[in-house]
Amino acid sequence: MKKPMLAAATAIVAAALAMPAAGQDLVLGLSHAKTGRYATASKTELAVDIAVAEINAAGGVNGKKLRVEKFDTASEARNAQIAVQQLAEDKKALAIIGPFSSQEAQVAFAAGERIEIVQMPNASSAPGMTVGKKWAFRMTEDEGKQFTRLLISLERKGLAKAKTAAVFYPTDDAVGQILGTKLYPALLKKHGWTEVIPGEGFPFASSDLSPQVTKMRGKNPDIIAFGSVPEPAAKLMREVRRQGFTGRLVGGGTIADPDLAVKLGADGEGSVYVSWYWWDRNDMTRNFEKKFIQESKRRNEPRTGAHHVDAAGYDIVYVYADAIKRAKVTGDPAKLKAERDAIRVALATTNLPGVSGHICFDKDREAELAGFVIGMKDGKRYLVDSHPSDKCK
Repeated sequence: MKKPMLAAATAIVAAALAMPAAGQDLVLGLSHAKTGRYATASKTELAVDIAVAEINAAGGVNGKKLRVEKFDTASEARNAQIAVQQLAEDKKALAIIGPFSSQEAQVAFAAGERIEIVQMPNASSAPGMTVGKKWAFRMTEDEGKQFTRLLISLERKGLAKAKTAAVFYPTDDAVGQILGTKLYPALLKKHGWTEVIPGEGFPFASSDLSPQVTKMRGKNPDIIAFGSVPEPAAKLMREVRRQGFTGRLVGGGTIADPDLAVKLGADGEGSVYVSWYWWDRNDMTRNFEKKFIQESKRRNEPRTGAHHVDAAGYDIVYVYADAIKRAKVTGDPAKLKAERDAIRVALATTNLPGVSGHICFDKDREAELAGFVIGMKDGKRYLVDSHPSDKCK
């Protein structure tokens, strides 16, 4: 019996030696909102895992495998700084995917500048987040630019009639407050909306929105613009439909969840939002969408389709892999500081096809992405209009 046991032990050792040691991997960090209020808006981990598996199956980068170390911020901005420190200092990541929200990015970017490591959020879309930074990139499109594209599409597709709008937002979401009290009202007025009813706020977790909606109904706006993530948007839409409102709910990238149409059903009829990803754009997007849906089912987290923040997470992995390859990064711990900087420099000249579009970065290190205006009908999504991405200068 000893010989078979010895042979088995030898085989196990040989297999272990054949595998690359952890220190030989090229490590990326993932700072993501796996739990908390943003969890249902994103399956970033799933999309990142798909990209890493594809790259490693094709031979990795510079002869080495990619490995992702993950940190769940629980959708809390205060945890985003801890994530940067842990991923950069403890896990020795070369670069970081994330964090998710603009609130998280605000504190994480400050830490990244100090530690000197690139971070690239896939959802943070508040205007001007990377301006004045050196290590902050974004695989997102500015919320102001996207909402402007949506307003243009409402006009040219004849989806706006009276051009009167009400604006809603959650009072306990910092980004939602900015969108609801400043950005959306200003852009509506700039684009000729004759009456913009001052923003109505409500707590994120509020279960009764009837007082706010009743107040708005008396003014009978043509559209309701909503700033924040899908869950409170869905609550609002159900209540306005219950009270007989027949106009449109419109929103920017913050509500661009492909599951929203299914969740709302008839209550979502006619609603329109803008996204930087459309699944049926080309073979690359269709292939990604198919893999994403299959993998979400395999993990028992079924999704109707990929959110644009999922598409961005997938693309970030490929963008980092491209920069690592061009910068000839080795993953040698002794060269960590220099190789992080080499990645940062290489990213500035990115010119790469992705599921979010053809990817390049502007002078503020933000990706130039397209705008897809998406409508809801019969519980499904359909493409209303599209806007090409701006050219990188």
